[in-house]
Amino acid sequence: MVDELLEMYHAGAITGYQVMLDCLHMLDPGHPDLVLSHLPEEILVEMLQYTLRCDPSCMRSIAGLPPAVDQVRAGQQWIEVKMGKKAERNLASSTE
Repeated sequence: MVDELLEMYHAGAITGYQVMLDCLHMLDPGHPDLVLSHLPEEILVEMLQYTLRCDPSCMRSIAGLPPAVDQVRAGQQWIEVKMGKKAERNLASSTE
């Protein structure tokens, strides 16, 4: 399913925002890597921005139901860990 979304995204049929929301809906909070590991960095950045501004006390959407709070938080944590490791690698390679 993620591959199909990415094909539509690369073909210009859907936006990165739609890919991000659909992937959050598919996300198993216990295993976010099953969905998120397939996404390109630009989608992960958009997802992280979404998760940081997400307020569970007033979640509204005109595009259907928003993702569940546990899905949003699991996505946020997974991306922060992944990007933290990437930042650490970039810092290490620039000091060599």
